[in-house]
Amino acid sequence: MMNYHLIEENYNLSVLSVKLLDSHFGTEIYLIDTDTGKYIVKVLPLYMKNVNNEGNVTEYLYEHGLKVARFLKNKKGKYVVKESDFQFTIQEFVEGETLSVNTAPQWFLDKSADFLGQSVLLLKDYGELPIRFDKSFCKSATAHRKRFQYKKELIRAKKYGDFDTVPIWEEQIRHLKRISKFHINTRNLTYVNSHGDFHIGQTIINNNDITVIDWSSACCLPVCLDVITSYAFSSPTCAEGRIDAEGLKKYILKFTENFPLTDYDIKAMPYMFYFWHCMCNYRPDEYADMAEGYKPLAKLINKLLDWLYDNVDELSKQLEQ
Repeated sequence: MMNYHLIEENYNLSVLSVKLLDSHFGTEIYLIDTDTGKYIVKVLPLYMKNVNNEGNVTEYLYEHGLKVARFLKNKKGKYVVKESDFQFTIQEFVEGETLSVNTAPQWFLDKSADFLGQSVLLLKDYGELPIRFDKSFCKSATAHRKRFQYKKELIRAKKYGDFDTVPIWEEQIRHLKRISKFHINTRNLTYVNSHGDFHIGQTIINNNDITVIDWSSACCLPVCLDVITSYAFSSPTCAEGRIDAEGLKKYILKFTENFPLTDYDIKAMPYMFYFWHCMCNYRPDEYADMAEGYKPLAKLINKLLDWLYDNVDELSKQLEQ
């Protein structure tokens, strides 16, 4: 449990109550009630770098008119407090609701694409952010290495009788073999600063307006990834693990009202999405300890990977038309 005295020592706040909201992968999220209102406290492991970036990025976006949850600066003028074995931040609590995966109405899809486009346009002039998914990430050799590693894990699972994970290892190995045949030319992709994890679960709704939270993954990446991910995780038409080209085209058009995509961005979008989620998907031995809030996304990703195995080429062609 977060020690409220640490909050009061580092911020000009008097804490009335502390409530744990979520805990996953070494991160704890709390809701605190104070003499000046409610806030969200994130307690993070020390190995997470550039935590101060999130406060800087959100402040920049706020100053340019976008609705984001701002961070409080501590008494030292920083957005993060570092202790001996953890670090923590405090940000505004935003009233509203969060939609479940694949339940977005059309107005939400329009605002999501518009917000993403506006934020990318603004962040273009923000300055340097960490690069994610560089050209070495998309090489066939990267997928081959992970496939070799997973084959060893499969042998181990069979040896020790972990038969529940065996079919999951086998399925992920099948996908890694598929993506190892891709030829993604990262030099032709548009790399730009973006949210880095833009999806329906990062959006709070209030009076048909949206506030986008959790900019901890903000980075420079192929922007087509944020576009297709935000659509696939939001649109009801993707609920069964199929990406409808026509709906995605409309989403792309709304995004490009603010920020352009090249023909190659659009063509490569399904391949990048497939490659990314194969390489960064949960390991089979992580499923048992997965937080409940992540299970709907994990199930959807697995369905999408199965569908993309047979349909990634066709989806790419449809997006080009």
